[in-house]
Amino acid sequence: MSVAFGKIEYRIDDPQIIACGVSHTDKEMFNALTNEVYDKVYDITGNSDLIDSILIGLADTGFKKDSLLPIFACNDCINDWEVGEAYAQAYLEDNFSSILPWNLSRDIKKPGSSLPGADIVGLHLQDNSAYFLFGEIKTSSDQDYPPGLMYGPTGLKKQLDDLCTEQDTILALIKYLGFRLINTMHWPMYQNAFQKYYINNYNIHIMGVLIRDVKPNEKDLAARAKSLSPYCINGRQINLVAIYLPQKAISKFVPIIESEHERRLSAKC
Repeated sequence: MSVAFGKIEYRIDDPQIIACGVSHTDKEMFNALTNEVYDKVYDITGNSDLIDSILIGLADTGFKKDSLLPIFACNDCINDWEVGEAYAQAYLEDNFSSILPWNLSRDIKKPGSSLPGADIVGLHLQDNSAYFLFGEIKTSSDQDYPPGLMYGPTGLKKQLDDLCTEQDTILALIKYLGFRLINTMHWPMYQNAFQKYYINNYNIHIMGVLIRDVKPNEKDLAARAKSLSPYCINGRQINLVAIYLPQKAISKFVPIIESEHERRLSAKC
């Protein structure tokens, strides 16, 4: 199962920026939350790999994978924004040829805390080539278009502007990703993306994602597309997408995720 692309509600008419709004039905949202999004929130793949490594050489100790997984998958501080980020990341992986190989929750040292830096750190595959992909995600039920979190020192506007103008920020993200992908299956793609960046440091892809539970309205992205358009130079690609979920859906994020967690735990008993 994968996260649905959704119904296209609008496209922003801009010669440089790729921007659109899509909507998900209740069923599409529920399927995403209880599958790919759940797996990201609880980092199922990462925890499973960690436990497999722990158990190597400990076959005679009595440790069982099924008994350890709930311990490592424990997450008692889930927030709406955390689920929103996981939703956006899963959407990009399933619909935009994106590879986000490092679950950012692995860098959190205190449950429920928010990490500084970009929300999207990975690679974008396009035309048989790989590009660095960096971006930001915002989750909002704000009835205004665009939502208030678009503005301010931590708003989406400034964050995307910084990714387009602050080379030190980009270099830090490239280094961060490199340390985590070295000696993995993704390393050749990282090298491919780095080569293009080294030749032309504009040649990266930038993504902005809004998770909304209001009626679709192109005002959410129109101003951003216009202001970011001049940054699309020398190969830099900028994408914006607003994912519209059923009204008041964001308030249901945590209950749905927690209910799925309880269901999976019960199934193991």
